[in-house]
Amino acid sequence: MRWLELEDSICRFRFAQSCVGLVGCLCVSYAVWTPFWLKDKGLWTEWNKTENYQMGYKDGNVVNALEAERVFGVLSFLMAVSTGALCLVFALCWTSKTVLSYANIRSLLMAGQALYPTTLLLLTMASTGFFFLLSWSLFTYQHREEICQDFSSLGSSYWLGALGWALLLVVEFIVFVAEQAVVPDILPDLEKAVESWRLTSQLRSASRSLSDGYYPGNNKNNMAPKRYMSAP
Repeated sequence: MRWLELEDSICRFRFAQSCVGLVGCLCVSYAVWTPFWLKDKGLWTEWNKTENYQMGYKDGNVVNALEAERVFGVLSFLMAVSTGALCLVFALCWTSKTVLSYANIRSLLMAGQALYPTTLLLLTMASTGFFFLLSWSLFTYQHREEICQDFSSLGSSYWLGALGWALLLVVEFIVFVAEQAVVPDILPDLEKAVESWRLTSQLRSASRSLSDGYYPGNNKNNMAPKRYMSAP
């Protein structure tokens, strides 16, 4: 079994996107669960000035921004875990022969679509980066005065988090656009493969029906009743 395939441009772009996504997911996971955001405090730190975390909406309800940061942080972490596992699968286990499996092609072509791993990676990475960007932006907005006063107080969790959503949203999109411009569409080749398999299956079924319908031994058995009926 081959664990890595970089023979053509399709495989190389898929591997590049998987590496970008894996690094971005690791950065997001590190940022969510470490306290080094601002002055050695993070998303899970109880801040003293809780009134700075409250934002009002037009319906009159008051939402605690600290809780919103944590909720979006947890969502981004869960998405990062699933996206990272998907990146490992596509980087190490997915080959050019995987997409040519008969069951996969037949089911997808019936819907007029083909399975593109890079498209699936883009969707999952964008969701992960979006949820973390919400958490990161809320934290930055609530502490904008402290950040402006002492820019050096920002820690590794904050900067790695910024690197994470930049990889998942910006770099991944650039790689995907480049892949769409360089790599040819595989759908025509898949349609040819399905048509070839369909013709092969028809020939096999036709040859099987001919072989099942002809038995030399059956001719003798069929003649016996005729001789019996014609006897006086």
